[in-house]
Amino acid sequence: MRSNIAIALILASVVVSCGANKKKAIVEEKPVPVTVAAVSVSDISVTRTYTGTLEGWRQAKIYASIPEAVVELPVTEGGIIEAGQPVIILDKDGPASRLRQSEAMYRDAKDNYEKMARLYEQGAISEQTYNNLKTNLEVAKANFGAARQQVELTSPISGILTDLAVNIGQYVPLGVPLATVAQTNRMRLTIYVDGASASFIKVGQKARIFVSTYSNSSFEGVVTEVARSADPETRLFRIELQIDNSDHRLSSGAFARATIVVEELKGALTIPREAVFSTEGISKVYILDGDRAKEQSIEVGEGSADLYQVISGLSQGQNVIVLGRNQVEDGTLIKIVGEFDSTSAEPKSKES
Repeated sequence: MRSNIAIALILASVVVSCGANKKKAIVEEKPVPVTVAAVSVSDISVTRTYTGTLEGWRQAKIYASIPEAVVELPVTEGGIIEAGQPVIILDKDGPASRLRQSEAMYRDAKDNYEKMARLYEQGAISEQTYNNLKTNLEVAKANFGAARQQVELTSPISGILTDLAVNIGQYVPLGVPLATVAQTNRMRLTIYVDGASASFIKVGQKARIFVSTYSNSSFEGVVTEVARSADPETRLFRIELQIDNSDHRLSSGAFARATIVVEELKGALTIPREAVFSTEGISKVYILDGDRAKEQSIEVGEGSADLYQVISGLSQGQNVIVLGRNQVEDGTLIKIVGEFDSTSAEPKSKES
């Protein structure tokens, strides 16, 4: 009997202890500190980001027209090239070269013309004969020049040799660029945009350019050309951007991203981008339900770097949780410690 009483007292003590601990746990629920932002009416500059490859403002690619061996490379990659200067020299005596033959024919035509010109001055030959000799000389000179251009591959522009794809002794392929010469004091970036965006982009408009080799900085670009019509296959419009490169920090061939304003929304209902998260493709925010967080589904529209346009699900003046959002869930006890400042991504103190 006494043992039964003792067991009952022990069980009662355990129950009371568990209940006390449970009450204590509830009492000690700690609120999560958060900052909030009010749903407000703002103007939004809608931006889009497009990718492309940097090129020199003027750029020329050099090709071969005969499959001959490379015998000389007068300029190394990165060197300065003048217009008309040879970049790649091919074997002048190779089986595909006509240089020696055309040179001999040109010299013969020149000698013959000079001899006959003196006879023409003395009236020993007719004007028609003289004109035929002159024509033969001009044709021979043109053939010699063309044959020379086939073995002395020159640059049509002055600039920097940004790419050299052949080595001495290599037989050059046809239809493939062997070298690239570019004027790199200014750079060009070509992007392709949809019709709706193209209608908002104007010549002279600014853009921010982010280059893969400079992850911590950006460059200013200016729109210099907007295509009047779309590509018939892609339905996209070509946009040309210019970037100042007078300090030669940028190189041809670098991957780049251009962020450009494609639309201006006036008087839009907005919230900070940081407040929005997605669950199974549905945009959501946490709003205030007394002193607790409440999950709310919303529909967002266009966005800028800092703001999202709210289409539905929120009304002006409502508060959404921004900083601290990742630490709460539906029903979490919260404590507001400040208002979110989108310009600095720092909370404003409630006392301020």
